Amino acid sequence: MTAIDWQRTVLVLLPPDALERHLCSPVLDTLERHGFAPVRYEVLWHRPPGQDAFHERNITSVWKAYFYRQVDLVFDLGPTLALLVEERPHDDRAPGSAHARLREIKGASHPSEAAPGTIRRDLRAVNAMLGVVHTSDSPEDSLREASVFFGPGLGTAVDDPAELRGLVALLESGAPAETREYDDVVTGLRSRVVAAVWTELTADGRKAAPELARATHAGAGAELAALLPAGHPLAELLSCEYLPGHPQVDLARAAKRMAPYGLTLDPWEHAVLKTSMTFPPLRRGS
Repeated sequence: MTAIDWQRTVLVLLPPDALERHLCSPVLDTLERHGFAPVRYEVLWHRPPGQDAFHERNITSVWKAYFYRQVDLVFDLGPTLALLVEERPHDDRAPGSAHARLREIKGASHPSEAAPGTIRRDLRAVNAMLGVVHTSDSPEDSLREASVFFGPGLGTAVDDPAELRGLVALLESGAPAETREYDDVVTGLRSRVVAAVWTELTADGRKAAPELARATHAGAGAELAALLPAGHPLAELLSCEYLPGHPQVDLARAAKRMAPYGLTLDPWEHAVLKTSMTFPPLRRGS
């Protein structure tokens, strides 16, 4: 295998949320448009055994360990596609700029802060945890993180880009594309809860509930919860904003309250709600 030049080779992860949303091809298109070509790849079907090493800096200096454990929710959604992409030589590019360029192309960690034209803003990443793409920040990080997400042989060489695109198509074809963003998940949950408790609402409550269940303005959930009988076990699920800085819901306990009504959260809903209570999501209309 040809030696890797880490000055112009960057580790890129297309995590399970990118595959669930069928966004791998648009990401690859963007990378190639900016002069980056995949040279090696690896598919991880399970949570990487070296995940703690990958997130070591974030655990110790950025996130609390409790926040870090939310990473498990992401990797448990499905497979991850790890890539090594190489910056093609160009007269207008400064040597050693590959990592900085890709950092700009992917956009800020919080998609609401990412500039238009970046991957995370244009492809509407849900939040910093469900961020569509990860790229290493430096040559040293690429080398270290490649040891986590690739085996000793650094995966499989990309001899034919069409074969990699074919693999991506297979990985994404197992289920329809996930299209629900944060606001869709919240209003979908509220709508199901209201439908489940419909007969418990007053006549006036049944008139007001459908519009409130679909509303995304601050406090809509609390208004909806106020329509329920006092002390209702599902009121907290409706009133929660599922945003940082607001009262939070323990989703494991909430699931037990939902069960008698035949209600459940699917894995995508659970991941979106759980992570958005810590990391601010991109909102509808932004």
